[in-house]
Amino acid sequence: MQQVKPRSLKSYLRELCLPELLNAWPYFSIQDIQQSLKKHKVPYAERTLVRYLHDLVAAGELYHAGRGWYSRIETPFVLDVSAIQGLAEELEHAFPLVDFSLWSTAQVQGAMHHLLGGFVSFVMVEADAMETLWEHLRDSGWDAQLNPRGQEAERFRARERTVVIRKASSKSRPPERLASIERLLVELYFERRDLALMSEEDYHAMIGNLAGTRRIRISLLLSYAAERKLEISDLLGADNQLIPPIHNRRN
Repeated sequence: MQQVKPRSLKSYLRELCLPELLNAWPYFSIQDIQQSLKKHKVPYAERTLVRYLHDLVAAGELYHAGRGWYSRIETPFVLDVSAIQGLAEELEHAFPLVDFSLWSTAQVQGAMHHLLGGFVSFVMVEADAMETLWEHLRDSGWDAQLNPRGQEAERFRARERTVVIRKASSKSRPPERLASIERLLVELYFERRDLALMSEEDYHAMIGNLAGTRRIRISLLLSYAAERKLEISDLLGADNQLIPPIHNRRN
């Protein structure tokens, strides 16, 4: 029996478009919705579409996942900052005028299928403050590593109280003292490679498990990846199960 198309935009969204997307993907964008509307030759005004989507979010039928993105996942990811809180307080006390951002591999351990060999904290700071912070942390009893590259990176091993000082990767937005999960996931992609913290396969399994069970701001994740010139297909993996394949192109 031939399916009868819904008469209104709202009914089409509720009965066909959104169920298809919600069943297929944890995250999808307004562009994915518009593509579906065009494919089925459903006319719409963009302002009306945005208003209907706002109503559906308010009704709890889908959830915001950052600017222009939506999700079927109700529960947001809450990042545990206990692993870096002490380090943050120490640096804030010692360097109140220095902008820095902190994160740790301990913060994603719960999404890993395999235990990491040891946890590493990262301090991202502007270049002219890197050595000063490194000296302070080294003298304070931390296993502080100043921007390990090349042979130093090859010899890197996570020990107790290991902290790596890196140059802040972007000045396009104000730094977060405690990095968001979206920033952490992008930076971890590079660090897992440069310091051999985990395999690419383990990284993709981790990000799929984490973002597939707790809602993140996928728009912010992709924005950070674009700033770091990181391909979406590299970030999420070749068999990405998080977002529709239309987005698997260069940022």
